[in-house]
Amino acid sequence: MAPSSAANVDVAYSPPGSPVSPHKEVKRSDPDNKPQPESNQLPDGTPLGESIETLIDQWQKCISELQHLQQIADAASRPVRGLSALLKVQQRALDKVVQKHRSPDGSTISAAQFFGIRSCCWDDRWAVVKKCRGLVAINKEFPRSPRLPVAPDAGWLAYKDQPFQEKTVLVDAVVDSGATWIKFISINPRTLEYQVMAEGWASEPEDSSDGEGEADADDGLIHTEFANTVKKIVLAARWNHCHRLHLILPSLQEGKSEVVDRMIRFIRQKIGGEDVMVEVTCANSSFLTDAPPAVDVAITALIQERDPLVAEDCARLTDMVNLDPSVLVALVTDLHHGPVPLQPASQQKIIVKAIEDHETDNNDLVPRQEILAKVLYPALRGRKLVCTKFAAAYFRKLISAISTRSEEVRASFVLPPADASDSKGPSTHAELLQEFQKWSSVPVPSDLQFPVQIVPDVTLSDIEILIANGQLPAIARGVAADLSPLNRSVYCYGWAHRLTTVTGHRGIERQIQLAVARHWTRSDDESAVLPPPDVWHRHLGGYLIHRDKPRDWRMFLEDSEEVPEELVRWTYPWTTWGRGISTYGLPDTKTWEGVGHAEKTGYGRRMSGREARLNPRKTKQEEDENEEPEQS
Repeated sequence: MAPSSAANVDVAYSPPGSPVSPHKEVKRSDPDNKPQPESNQLPDGTPLGESIETLIDQWQKCISELQHLQQIADAASRPVRGLSALLKVQQRALDKVVQKHRSPDGSTISAAQFFGIRSCCWDDRWAVVKKCRGLVAINKEFPRSPRLPVAPDAGWLAYKDQPFQEKTVLVDAVVDSGATWIKFISINPRTLEYQVMAEGWASEPEDSSDGEGEADADDGLIHTEFANTVKKIVLAARWNHCHRLHLILPSLQEGKSEVVDRMIRFIRQKIGGEDVMVEVTCANSSFLTDAPPAVDVAITALIQERDPLVAEDCARLTDMVNLDPSVLVALVTDLHHGPVPLQPASQQKIIVKAIEDHETDNNDLVPRQEILAKVLYPALRGRKLVCTKFAAAYFRKLISAISTRSEEVRASFVLPPADASDSKGPSTHAELLQEFQKWSSVPVPSDLQFPVQIVPDVTLSDIEILIANGQLPAIARGVAADLSPLNRSVYCYGWAHRLTTVTGHRGIERQIQLAVARHWTRSDDESAVLPPPDVWHRHLGGYLIHRDKPRDWRMFLEDSEEVPEELVRWTYPWTTWGRGISTYGLPDTKTWEGVGHAEKTGYGRRMSGREARLNPRKTKQEEDENEEPEQS
């Protein structure tokens, strides 16, 4: 949603100091009550017609540069969210202004209307954005609370108009590859002074040697409408894990008013905190007064210097990331690493065929053979990698059940040995990556921090301790109770330690969101509410090749060749055909995609009798394993 639209063009507006009412046009009358013609000058004496023509030229230039930005962004496959909608709104508003100003029927634009029209133009915001880098979104709305469903007794019309009661704030631009929000707030000094005085703040606090008088004077500032607006934006930043907010105040100047200066100091020092840094820029700061760079230079910095991993959700990763089982699977599957000479020839053919079959019926954003190079490695390289004990145990059990030998070898490099006394592996990090590279056709980054460090689980008994220590909010009791031991261990650990949890499972991500919304309650002190779990979801194709092997995989074996040991697990009468729940991690409750599998006790579905007869191979060891229930 754009901050202004064509519908706002005809609304009269009065700038500070203007004698015209901000609500309606007032025409002065002479003593004989004869209407006088509108003034053809602005309050500063500038001819109105000349100012309108200048505004039209600036507006046209702004739209042209924004269109050029859109072309470069599309060509680089880094689209800017909200840019297309902004261009449509700006063009409609400009066409309406030109039509009225140059209309042959003699209709004119008044001085009061001119200021309203000028506020519709995005030229001032674009001049600020051109000084930034890594543009991700324009006019993006962010929630400051979870998506709460409308109460059942609210009636159909309430649900129809707003199915989710979600508090949002509008941010003018998201830059620095999602790390910084830019927000323009238009408030003139006189309005700000009125808000402060209305809250009972004295312009000159009583003298006090210990500074208590000044502190008491600041108490009223937090209750002003302006400060409340900033608090809401900071709360949204905290809720969406953004750590830097840049406020632009084009109508205020520092050093001109004691009230303004005190409010700005209050915003910088008291609103925000260690998790959200608030930067304030006024009209007389060098950031606004300096000319922006040339448009080509600015667009290069905005598009080419943007992190390609940042998507429309503007999410970023912490320096240490928490991995769930779907990511561990994505790091070892044959489908991502491709065929390598160390594998049997038959298996290499099966891998190639599996990738080809997937490409013929594929709607993924990234092809499977490119997921490591374009998504997973760029996201993980240079960062410390951790996973919980439960996630590691689940992953190891999955590998021992249905993986190929090559996937099993890679898993031995991704995780440390289960037995700490086992010292057969590479002795250095460089040697480990060299050995890992032998089993992959995709170049392995030298700063990939293998093996993944295994950290303690978070259990239900730990939740109360973490809440008491301030590491988790009170709603974590309900959220943790809704999750299985596996998902509770993974996502509550990342939540408590302020880590991004990386996942390839969309159902789990939505289940977390639904649990947070179910247990969230409004608080009088919204600034004290801790943010929700930081989940970074991307399509990772988290399946072992057993899940997506060709149905005719036996055709790739030589006539005289027995099923090699590399593929022997595929002949067991358990299968993971279907949605691949077993290799993703299990949804535990109803999600927005359907019903989960809380009672699931195996890695896949049991074959039907006919399927079992057609595929009779099954070892005694597998029979014994199937008799044991899965770890819950």
